[in-house]
Amino acid sequence: MYNMLLESHVGGWEVAFVLLIIAYILHRMGKAKAGKILHMILRLMIVIILVSGAGLLFSYHATDVYFYIKAILALVVFGLMEMSLGRASRQQPSLGFFIGAIVLMVVVILFGYENFRW
Repeated sequence: MYNMLLESHVGGWEVAFVLLIIAYILHRMGKAKAGKILHMILRLMIVIILVSGAGLLFSYHATDVYFYIKAILALVVFGLMEMSLGRASRQQPSLGFFIGAIVLMVVVILFGYENFRW
């Protein structure tokens, strides 16, 4: 069970990273339909990440504060992703939210990989 949750969580983050970049570019290029489709797929990945992350957190790492901090940062990443894509779809300035989402997403992913090396 642990490996299933872990693999879906890690894979979800990797796919979400790629989808965020591609959806943002499509929205900025004016390809609203394709951008909206990828945005919906990204939201599905967010749900997968949330469910698998909650399963990992509460089943296997409930006593480790490090994982709660990572979970809070991940929720901020999800918010920044939604704000950047929402503003990009309306053609409003969104580069700051996009860069913030990418940087914080890399930090959260590195936190996850760093912890599994110990």
